Amino acid sequence: MTVKEIVDQINAAKLCTRPTLEDTNIDMTDCVHVDTVNRDEHRWYVNATNVYKMGDEFFGIHGAIQLLSEDMGFNDCAVVCEAFEMESVPSVTYRRK
Repeated sequence: MTVKEIVDQINAAKLCTRPTLEDTNIDMTDCVHVDTVNRDEHRWYVNATNVYKMGDEFFGIHGAIQLLSEDMGFNDCAVVCEAFEMESVPSVTYRRK
């Protein structure tokens, strides 16, 4: 399976949250979670992009990743996951000697 196929399957499934991926037939056994970026905290939940690596390719899944209210479920957030291909961008940082 390729990254493009996984992205297409996730988008076609119209999932409301990342944990429901385990309940689908989407095979992500060769995918490794490498980072969580673009955190956006709302009053009742947190959205973010989980970045995965498969071989030499990367893809992200953006959606609700955490609930901040005990009285709601991921479906209550009304956030549909969006998957997309990504690329690694090297960056330079500096620190004090």
